[in-house]
Amino acid sequence: MTQITNIYADFKKIEELVARGGLWVAVKYARGGTCVSFTPKKVLEYAEFNDAIPVVLTLVKHVLKQLSDSGYLQVDSSRSVVRYRLCKDSRLWG
Repeated sequence: MTQITNIYADFKKIEELVARGGLWVAVKYARGGTCVSFTPKKVLEYAEFNDAIPVVLTLVKHVLKQLSDSGYLQVDSSRSVVRYRLCKDSRLWG
């Protein structure tokens, strides 16, 4: 994963962090399954971004919500923590 510098200055860098870092790694670790489930914090862990301060988590949640509103992700709010699900039929899948 390439280092993203000055992430707070540009929202596009947060989008890149989610897409290239978190979601790509989530799909990679799906291990042949049809869906992968994750939290916003897990997306940051997959992207190897260790500075998970609340503002960054909020921005990641915003990006994931936009993706779910567009139909790319599914939302699982049946647990205490909202999880997102990326399935093989999504255009975001590898």
